[in-house]
Amino acid sequence: MTIYSHNRLSCFEQCPLKYKLSYIDELEAKKEENIEAYLGKRVHEVLEKLYRDMQNKKENTIDDLLQYLHDEWEKLWDDSIIIINKKYKPENYEKKAMECIKNYYNSYKPFNQDRTIGIEQHILISLDDTGKYTIQGYIDRLAETQDGYYEIHDYKTTSRRIPQKDLNNDRQMALYAIGVKENFPEVKDIELVWHFLTFDKEMRSKREAKKLDQLKNDIIKLIDLIEEIEDFPTFPSFLCNWCDYKQICRE
Repeated sequence: MTIYSHNRLSCFEQCPLKYKLSYIDELEAKKEENIEAYLGKRVHEVLEKLYRDMQNKKENTIDDLLQYLHDEWEKLWDDSIIIINKKYKPENYEKKAMECIKNYYNSYKPFNQDRTIGIEQHILISLDDTGKYTIQGYIDRLAETQDGYYEIHDYKTTSRRIPQKDLNNDRQMALYAIGVKENFPEVKDIELVWHFLTFDKEMRSKREAKKLDQLKNDIIKLIDLIEEIEDFPTFPSFLCNWCDYKQICRE
């Protein structure tokens, strides 16, 4: 049984040939990391440390977290990391990462708004009763705000805010909502929470049961298409410039 993920489905939607090369042929490709991805990973690690330490009764000051960010940034830095905009240096992006942490820390300290249930929580999502259609994912942070009311938190370090109407149709977080309902049957309601750290902005959304059922049906149809397709076409777009397989693509 193949276990899918939101990213795996998105890869097929972006370009079926890329999907084939990556997930079926399992061709190794040179993975080039860009500075935006590097920044995002380091910020996520700091927030993971913040809440994991809290679970173990250790409190971090903002200076503790910024020092941890700096140490990890220096330790894991690789000169092969791509910076497209040459006007900016690695230290500019490190300052941006620090600003993200400062924004979050100052907005939520002393972090007693909820109780953390899981950090980088691995979740399996069944789309049907037989277990044939299964999705997996990782939730940045799962929290309980009051008895039986849960929140799924997602941290964003992007320089672009996503409009509310797009968040209301976000597939990945909706899938997580399905998974939380399955894994925590006592849950009364779920709210999806995005933290746009660059803007110090929190945005929220909910999903009705009817929409989640429709999402299940839509993804089952997509998985059936993926597993039945024999010819994997290309979908050329501006994203081809960043494709790991552009050197061997027939386009």
